[in-house]
Amino acid sequence: MIVPMHKFSFLVFHQDYNDFLEEVRKIGVIHLIEKQEEVSDEVREKYDRIRQIQSVVKFLVKRKSGQTAEKSSDNGQQALEEVKTLIGDLEDKFQQLTLLEKEISQVRPWGDFSKDTIQKLAGEGLHVKFYNVPASRFEEAWFEQHPIEEIGRHAGQVYFVYLQSGEGEPEIDADEIRQPERPLSELYFYHKKLREDIEGINQKLDAHANESIDAIKIYGYSIKESMDLQSAIENTEKQADEKVMLLEGWVPDEKKADLVNYLENSNTLYLSEKATHQDKAPILLKNKKFAKKFEMLGELYSLPKYSELDLTPFFAPFYVLFFGFCLGDAGYGILMAVAALLLKKKVQKELKQVMGLVFYLGLSTFLFGVISGVFFGIPLFDTSLPVYRDLAVRFEQQGTDINMLLFYLSLLLGGIQIIFGLILKAINETKQFGWTFAVGTMGWIVLLIGGVLIYGYSAISDIPFETLYPALYVLLGISGVMILFLNNLKRNILMNFGLGLWNTYNMVTGILGDLLSYIRLFALGISSAILGFVFNSLAVSMSGSIPVLSILIMTIILVIGHGINLFMSGLGAFVHPMRLTFVEFYKNAGFSGGGKHYKPFKKII
Repeated sequence: MIVPMHKFSFLVFHQDYNDFLEEVRKIGVIHLIEKQEEVSDEVREKYDRIRQIQSVVKFLVKRKSGQTAEKSSDNGQQALEEVKTLIGDLEDKFQQLTLLEKEISQVRPWGDFSKDTIQKLAGEGLHVKFYNVPASRFEEAWFEQHPIEEIGRHAGQVYFVYLQSGEGEPEIDADEIRQPERPLSELYFYHKKLREDIEGINQKLDAHANESIDAIKIYGYSIKESMDLQSAIENTEKQADEKVMLLEGWVPDEKKADLVNYLENSNTLYLSEKATHQDKAPILLKNKKFAKKFEMLGELYSLPKYSELDLTPFFAPFYVLFFGFCLGDAGYGILMAVAALLLKKKVQKELKQVMGLVFYLGLSTFLFGVISGVFFGIPLFDTSLPVYRDLAVRFEQQGTDINMLLFYLSLLLGGIQIIFGLILKAINETKQFGWTFAVGTMGWIVLLIGGVLIYGYSAISDIPFETLYPALYVLLGISGVMILFLNNLKRNILMNFGLGLWNTYNMVTGILGDLLSYIRLFALGISSAILGFVFNSLAVSMSGSIPVLSILIMTIILVIGHGINLFMSGLGAFVHPMRLTFVEFYKNAGFSGGGKHYKPFKKII
C-alpha cells in the first residue's frame, strides 16, 4: 500500500530559519517540495562530487579483503583524492602496458640486437635492412645470391636482415619493414618495470580499500548533507520583504507526530493538509512481510502515482507462481530454498530481503517441479515411482500427458491474471475518477467472467452450449451497453459509442495477444527440463566404464551442466515473469506509474 501523505507549509522568521532547518533535519521526515525547475551550479557540482565518491567507494569495495585493518587517520577528502590519483595512474600504466606488449609482439621475431652495432656499421657504409616474407616464398638460394642472414621464423613468416653496401636496392621478393626502435631486452626491462609499478599502485589501492572506505563514505555523507541543505534553501520562498521564509514538504501520516510536537513546542507557524489524488506527493510503500520482498521488483519498472493502487501485493503471488512454472525442477527448488536459508544469516541487512525472495521462488520451483515431474532433469513420469507411474497411465488412457496439461495451465493462469488485472483497473479508475469512469471496464469484467461461467456450466453439467444461448445473449446485451454506451457517464452517448468501438477493437486484439504471451511459461519450463535431461544423458554417456574415474567424470559433468542450466533457466525464469507483470498485467490493470521516491530531508552522519 501507499502510505498517506500530509502537505506541510512552514512560515519561519528569517533569523530563526537556519536553526529551524537544522531541527527539522534532525527529525528527518520531511520530503521537500522542489519549486525550482533547475538546480543551481553549486548543487549540481556537489551532486557530481557525490557520484565520484560513489564510484570510488564501489571500486574500493570490490578490492576489500576480509582482513581487518586499522582505519586510516587521513580525512575522507584527502583519501578520496589519493585514490582518484592512483586510479588515474593505474589506467595510464595499463595503457602503456598494452602499447608495450604490442610492440614486444612485433619485435619478438627479431630477438635482441644492438643499436650501437647497427649505427657503427652504418658509419662504415653498411646498412642493415629488415625483411620478412612468407615461408612459402622464401628461397634458400638467396643465401648464396645476397648478403642476408635469417633471424628466425614465426607464424609462417621468415624474418631476415640484408647487409647493404652502396645505394642500390636489393632485388629480393620480400617486404622490407621498419627497423625496430628498441631491442627486445630493453622492451622486457620496461615491461618488468611497468608490472612492478602496477603492483605498487595495486598495493596502495588495496590498503585504501581496507583502511579508508569509511572515511570516504563519511566525507560523501557530509557532501550529501550540504547539498540537501543548499537545496532546501534554494527551494525556500521569501515573503514579506524577505523577513519570512516559506518552506513546503510532504510528511508520511505515520511519521508526523515528532514533527508536530516540535512545531508546537517551538511556536512555529505551519499549515497541514492531507494529500489529495491530484497532488504529486512522493511515494512511500508499506507492505506486509511477503509483499515487501517484491517492492524491489516493482521499482525496477516504476513507482505508482499517489492516486493509484500499489500493485506490489497483487502481482507478487503471480510472480512467484510464474517463476516456479518457468524453472519447474524440484531439485533446483530445493537448492534455492536451502541456499537462501543458509545465506540469509550471513549476508548484509540490505540483502536479507533478496534471500527471502529467493526462498519463496525456490518453494514455487519445487512445487512446479513436483507437478511437472522433474527432479534435476530426471522425468519422473518415465520412472517406476508409484504416483507418477499411475498418473502417466491415466493420462495415456485419456489421450493426453503432463505437458499438454501444463500448456493449458499456463493459459489458465494467464486468463486469471488478465481478469484480475481488469478488476484492479476498475478499482483504480473508481479511486481516481469515480465509478462513472469505470463502467466500461466493469462491462468487460462482466463479459469475460460471465462467458467463462456459462461455458464452464455447460461443460460440467453436460448441457449443450446452444441451450444456453439466451443467457449468453443477455450477457452480451448487458456488457455491450456498459462497454459501448456507458463507458463514461459524463460524455456524450455518441462519443461513448465511437470510443467504445475503438476500445473494443483494442481490447479484443490485446487480450488475445496477452493470453498467448503466457505460453512462454510452458515453453521455458519445457526447455529447462529438456536441458537438464540432456546434461544427465551426457554425464552417463561420457563417463566411461572405469569404476572410480567414471563416477568422478559423471559428477563433474552433472555439477557443471546443472549449474549452467540453473543459471540460464533461472535467468529466464526471473526475466520473463517480470515481462508478463510489467507489460500484460500492468497494462490490463491500467497502471500508469511515474511516482517519485519519498526522500526525507535528514541527517546522515
